[in-house]
Amino acid sequence: MELIEIELSEFTRRSRSFVVTHRGAALTRGLEYGERVLVRDHDGYRTAVVADIDFDVDDTSYRLVLGGPVSDEMAEVHLIGDVEPSVPRAAPSVPAPRVSIDDIADLLARSGAAHRIPLQRQVARRLLER
Repeated sequence: MELIEIELSEFTRRSRSFVVTHRGAALTRGLEYGERVLVRDHDGYRTAVVADIDFDVDDTSYRLVLGGPVSDEMAEVHLIGDVEPSVPRAAPSVPAPRVSIDDIADLLARSGAAHRIPLQRQVARRLLER
């Protein structure tokens, strides 16, 4: 996961969107549309998603949409990776319960995602009213 270190203004935090250039962020590789990255400023780590990419002759610009805060420990895991070897788990003897559309709509509504984007709010409401 890529790390972008930038100083976020209060306005940027409220608008939850900012633009960064490839050179300005000293990225080691190009970012993809929809890719998740970590952003670090004086308040700590936050998630972000690449929402738009603009190519110029000299540089590439990325518009990122800010997500929620991430603990330092969680950020280190995503940046460094899980250092413990993964042990294969045995298949569960009891099948996992099925997840319905209502479960997903309820989860979105509770997470606050439905309040951030009006279309998601409308869809979540419709699904909950079924």
